[in-house]
Amino acid sequence: MHQYLGSIFAVLLFILSGCAAQKEPESLYYQAETTKPYEDVLAELELAITEQNFRITGHNKIGSVIRDRENISFPDYDTIQFCNLTLAREMLEISPESVIHMPCNVAVRSQNGKVIVTTHLLPTRSPNPRMNEFARKMNEKLKQIVDFAVED
Repeated sequence: MHQYLGSIFAVLLFILSGCAAQKEPESLYYQAETTKPYEDVLAELELAITEQNFRITGHNKIGSVIRDRENISFPDYDTIQFCNLTLAREMLEISPESVIHMPCNVAVRSQNGKVIVTTHLLPTRSPNPRMNEFARKMNEKLKQIVDFAVED
C-alpha cells in the first residue's frame, strides 16, 4: 500500500512540476479602454507621449479618411507613431535587430460605445539580458502612456 501511495505521489509531483515549469505566453500588446470621448483620448495620448519625452513621428487617421473618401458612416480608427532618439540609440546598440520594433505605436479605435487603446510591447524573453531589461523599462513607459489616455 505504501509503495502504491509513493508511486501516486511521485507521479503527481512529476505532473505538477511540469505544469509549474511551463511559461505563460508573453503578451505582445497592452490594451485599455474607456468611455471618454474619442477626441479626448487622442488629445490625452498626445500629451502622455510628449510627457514621456517622445516625439510624435506620425498620425494616421484611418477611420475619418475612409469616412471622407467614401462618404459613409465608419468608426474611428487612428494610429500614432512616436520615438525618442536617445532610447532608440540605446536599444539599437544593445540589439540591432530590434529596429523591427521601431517606432513605438499606439492604435485607437471606437467600438461598442468604448474607446480602446492598444500598444505593441517589446519582447522581454530574448536571449539578450540587457535587451530584456531595456524592454521591461520601455514597456512600463508604453503602459503609462496608454493608462494616462484612458484615465477618467
